[in-house]
Parts: sequence; structure tokens; C-alpha cells
Amino acid sequence: MANLTQIVATLYSNFGTGNLGGIADVLDEDIVWIHSGAPEIPYGKARRGKAQAMTFFGELAGAVEITQFTPKTFVEQGDTVVALGHWAGRAKKTGKAFESDWAMVWTFAGTKVKFYQAFEDTNALAKAFR
Repeated sequence: MANLTQIVATLYSNFGTGNLGGIADVLDEDIVWIHSGAPEIPYGKARRGKAQAMTFFGELAGAVEITQFTPKTFVEQGDTVVALGHWAGRAKKTGKAFESDWAMVWTFAGTKVKFYQAFEDTNALAKAFR
């Protein structure tokens, strides 16, 4: 069995370098992608399918200048990896800074991500967009 934690760590590395192709390569065609948030958070919504999931990255880049993104802890059990970390940035619309701890759940079918859900301080993000 593949080391799922290593796949998630590589996803974050690809995110950091802008290698979206490397991210798309490990997403299942029917992935469920949930990054919830208040209406002020433009990228905060549920998506289904690889094409929709990949729109997340363009919406995020259009809305946020990321100044820090640090995965800290990985917990792997069965077909799921939970990653814990911290990020900070600035809402491009307002120029206001934010920071938040986060948790991200990655569930796999083999070596493909079939489910992703992120948890963060959505109130802190919403305030930055207001």
C-alpha cells in the first residue's frame, strides 16, 4: 500500500510551488471537495468532480495572498490522512490580514483522493474579507 501521508505531503509541496498538475494527478475523477466558509469567502464552497475541485485553486489565488502555509502534523489511519497546520495571508479585496490553524481530511481510494474537507477559523477569514 502506498504511503498516503507522503502523498498528502507531496500535495502540499505541489501547492507551495504552484504545481497544479501534480495536484490534479492524485484527485479521483469523482472527488468530493469541501472547503466551507461564510459567504464573504469566495472559495468557500463544496465541489464535486476533479474539474470543479481544481477551480478551488484559481478562486483561492484570486482572493488571497498567502504569506504562510505550514503543515505541522499528519495522522494516517486506514484510507484517511488528517493534516493539521497553520496559515496566514491577506484578503486581496480588502488588504486585511488573517491567520488560522487548519485541519484537512484526505480520504483515498487506492492512491487517489476521493474526499477532501478543510476546517479553519472561518470567522477570522470572513472578517478579513469584510
